Amino acid sequence: MKKDLVKNVNKNIDEDMLEVINKDILKDTDKNVSVISEGGIINIKTVITKGIYVVTNRKLIKEGTLQEIAESSVKGGATAIILREKDLETCCLKELAIKVKEKLSNSNALFIINGNYKVAKAIGADGVHLSFNDFMNFEEKFDGLLGVSVHSLEEAKLAEENGASYLIAGHIFETSCKEGFKGRGLDFLSKICESIRIPVIAIGGISENNIRDTMKCGAYGAAVMSSVMKSKDPENYICSLKHKLDL
Repeated sequence: MKKDLVKNVNKNIDEDMLEVINKDILKDTDKNVSVISEGGIINIKTVITKGIYVVTNRKLIKEGTLQEIAESSVKGGATAIILREKDLETCCLKELAIKVKEKLSNSNALFIINGNYKVAKAIGADGVHLSFNDFMNFEEKFDGLLGVSVHSLEEAKLAEENGASYLIAGHIFETSCKEGFKGRGLDFLSKICESIRIPVIAIGGISENNIRDTMKCGAYGAAVMSSVMKSKDPENYICSLKHKLDL
């Protein structure tokens, strides 16, 4: 199977153990897997499943709170919420993260913190997502998912080699978040997906009109931000995207 649900969970776990973990994952849809390492039993959420990844930006919200948007998105079937509020100080981000996590407590959605591993670790988030440069300089111990944003095939290969759990590659299409910047296109996405074993999530201008083509390139998921944050009905919007993917 291409891109078995792979995650570099802990540098103490060798490739043979990773293979065992992946086999367990494929037999069981539950994302909580316990493995034995030199440090004892580690409980890790390893599964990066196909689907819709919602990236937040509270400044774009038209109605409701960020936590309400997150909850509604998950009800619609979002695979993960990536809390990306780069302007917030650590204390404020932590406070917001706790509120969002509480709204997701009854779901199977992953909760990932963008850019701040201290908050991710403090609240028990499933993972932290980093820029490529931050990831390459990241030396902290973190047992959760390590996601990396990449903008070239070279970055993708380096991120994988250095233990990334998954990649977010973009931007694929032109988007309102990056007006005037042409998207890198589906060929760019295909090359990365063909060259990388870990899951690749596409981002940038993903919509109902192009999400199917995006996934045909080999992407493991699609990340959306503006369309969800601005939506009056995130639950229905996520449902419509998943319908396009027959998920």
